[in-house]
Order: sequence, then C-alpha cells, then structure tokens
Amino acid sequence: MAGHEKKRPLKNNIGGALLPLSTDNIAEKEPSSTSLKNQQKGAAVLQGGPLINLERAYKVMAEEALDGLIVTQPINFYYFTGYHDHLAVRHDAPSSFALITRDEKQPISIIMNQFIYYFCVADSNFQWPSDVYLFTGWDKKILDNNKNEERSKQEPTPSSPFIFTDKKQAPQSSIEKNRLEKLNIALENIPESADAEWALTKAIRNNGLEKSTIGIDHPVIKKVITSSGLNINTIDGDHAIRKIRVIKTPREIELMRITAENNANAALNAVRAVRAGANYFELKALFFSESAKIGNMPLLLQIDSVNSEIFNAEFKNGDAFAIDGVSQCFHYTGDYGRTVFLGEPSRSMKNATDAIAIGWDAVREKLKPGLRYSEIRAIGRDAIKQSGYDFNVAVTPHSVGLSHTDEPGRDGPGSYWIKDDLVLEENMIISVDMPVLHTGIGGSAHLEDLTLITKDGSEQINDIGDRIIVV
Repeated sequence: MAGHEKKRPLKNNIGGALLPLSTDNIAEKEPSSTSLKNQQKGAAVLQGGPLINLERAYKVMAEEALDGLIVTQPINFYYFTGYHDHLAVRHDAPSSFALITRDEKQPISIIMNQFIYYFCVADSNFQWPSDVYLFTGWDKKILDNNKNEERSKQEPTPSSPFIFTDKKQAPQSSIEKNRLEKLNIALENIPESADAEWALTKAIRNNGLEKSTIGIDHPVIKKVITSSGLNINTIDGDHAIRKIRVIKTPREIELMRITAENNANAALNAVRAVRAGANYFELKALFFSESAKIGNMPLLLQIDSVNSEIFNAEFKNGDAFAIDGVSQCFHYTGDYGRTVFLGEPSRSMKNATDAIAIGWDAVREKLKPGLRYSEIRAIGRDAIKQSGYDFNVAVTPHSVGLSHTDEPGRDGPGSYWIKDDLVLEENMIISVDMPVLHTGIGGSAHLEDLTLITKDGSEQINDIGDRIIVV
C-alpha cells in the first residue's frame, strides 16, 4: 500500500515465519491446556481394553441378522481391542483380526502376529477378556508345486515363537520380563498357529461359526473363509459396525472429551496468533504444532472456504474467514469451527456470525434423545429466519467418533455417505455444522462444537464461549 511499509511476521530460529501471540487481542481468556495431562488420562482409559459397545453390538447383530463380525481394518480392530495396529497402517494391508459373535458368553477373539503381540501389545498391559490366537510362521518351507490345488487340510507345523535372545550379561528389564510373561500366558491358553489364515480359521471354528452369516470389513477375510472351505455367508459389515459405533460407551465419551478439549484449544491457540502478512501454510503448521503439543494428531485445518493442500495466500488486515479444525487423540476425533476477524468485523460479516449463533443456540436448547436430524436442520434455519436474517446456513448434524462422520448411511452396507435421517439417542456425540452458504458478504463464517446427547438433553464437551475470534 502506497505510503505504508508492509509489516512482515518475525522469523523464528528454524527459518519459518513466526506468528507471535498477542497480549492485547479481544479474546477474554487463553486456553489452559498446554501440556500432555490429557494424554495420560487417555492412556489410562485405553488400558481397559476393547472400546466396543458390547451391549449395542449384540443388539445390532440381531437386527442385521448377523451371527458375528470379523474385522481387520485398523480403525475397527482398534475399536474391538483398544490396540492401534501400526503394522497394518505401515504396510497398508491386513495384519490382525478381531472376531465377535452374537453369543454374549463368548469373549472377543483376537488374531495377530506372535512377535507383534510380544514386542508391542504386551507393553500396554491391556485388560483383554479375550481369546488370543497368535501365529508365527511355518516351521519348514513348503513348496507349492500345484497352484490350483486346494490348501492342505493339515496345518503345517508352526515355527517356534520368536523372542529376543537373553545374553545374560545384565539383568532383564521389567519391560522384557513383562513381555515374556504375557506371551507365555497367551500361548499356554491357545498354542501358536502356522499363519494368519490358520489362526483365523481356528477362531471361527472355536466360536461355532462354521455355518453362519458374518459381517466383514475387508475382502481378505472372505478369501480366508473361502479357501478354508467354511460354509459361511459373508456380507459387508460396515453398516452394522457404524450402527454400533454411533452410541458411545462411558470410556469412549471420556476419550471424546479429551480430544474435543485438545482440538478446540489447539485451534484457538493457532488463530489467536495469526497476523497480517502471515499465510495459510503458516497457520496450518501452527495448528498442527499446537495439536501435537497437547497430544492430538492433526488431520486438517480448513481456512476460509479452502481445503486444498497446495493453495496458499497471505492474510490481510480486515480479513474475515472461517476455520474448521480436525485432530484426534487416541484416534477419537475433535471437530471445531469458528469465524476469525483480523481487526473489527464488517457489518455484513457481523450479521452472518450473529445469525449462525442464533441458529446454533436454538438447536442446542432442543437437542435431546428422540430428535431427528431433519428436525435439527429445521430448528436452526427457522430461528435464523424468524430473527430477520436472510442467510442460507447448512445446519448439518453428523455423528463424530472414531471418524469425522461416524454413522451408518440410510441404504445399508457401503452407503455411509448417504445420510440417514437419524434419531438422536443417549450417548451419541454429534456436531452440527453451521457454515454460511453465501459469497459476497466480506468473508466466510462457520460455527461448530461437539455435543454429547444425555438422557434428557445435551452437554457441550468443548468450551463454546468464543463464538468469534477477533485478533
């Protein structure tokens, strides 16, 4: 601008642009969660083992006419066990399996690599009320001279379990002793199998599922069942699993409280530091950094109406833009949206943020079990219209949990993206997206919080005090 020197952000000691925190911004209070205290709370929750809502699972399997569910996708294996299968994530391929049946007397069966159980799982000291089937590998190489020949009905001799050799030059650590103890207990209960297919087949047979209908989450499970000659009907289990996940257990709710608090604080810390001359890349990096500082894994930060990873632009005084921050703590998802003003808001943008705040307050007052998604949309839009504002606002409810959109679709398996007109139930956690769907108003506006549906109402699980952020 002619006659004025453009102020650039200060540089930090690693060469990037520093977005300095201001002490004179309009926000009344600074987030207090700047440590890993929530990480410790979450870890204690996870040691309880499987996160799955078992009561809900038995109900849903009956509704969907399923005798059982077998999963291998990391998000579902985690839900069934509490263990995040990093091997499957790194290899992008099935690694471990979990099985549950409609028989409430049967424990969850967990099928996994013996060394991973010894080297990774044992350290967590999970309280697993589960049958653990470990596989090692074949003791001798078997040449497959006939590729078309069916798999042998005789299981090959498994190789010996692999553990680290004790050199006996120093006492074993408590970690090493615990690993051996946990492995020995597992193998005493169920001896090792030759490979994953044999272990999974044993689990299916031991659970009495030879003639059954089972929901699965990956085609490799169907391949194992087919090659084993089991008389089992498999169907896509995604719909049933999402129906289960939509109602949270008390332990899941505790993890959701942690991630919601962390996610909102990370977003607030980041946007309160932005100044004219900084850019989108820098704000995203700061949100990612703030998330990591308090134990969340950042996933995305939408800025203004832009989701492109490669778009970049500088912020200017007078800018008004929406943010939508998503991050996870222990794989549960936080989702938080606000409108940020660099300087005093314009009249048009102030009207827009006032309108969505009115709509959100009207919705919050009505949230309770029995309310439909369609009724939520009507409540929010009617409140905005009756207040004299002419804005089109999305007012879009969605369940949040292990996924950003953690709910079944209306048309059964494979259709989670086709939204059902769900009825709210106790212990659902939802977001109601409130973006303004207009251009030409001087910027973009959004408002989004996470809400727990209680027995007779609702409860916010992140701080909702700052409707707009002015810096």
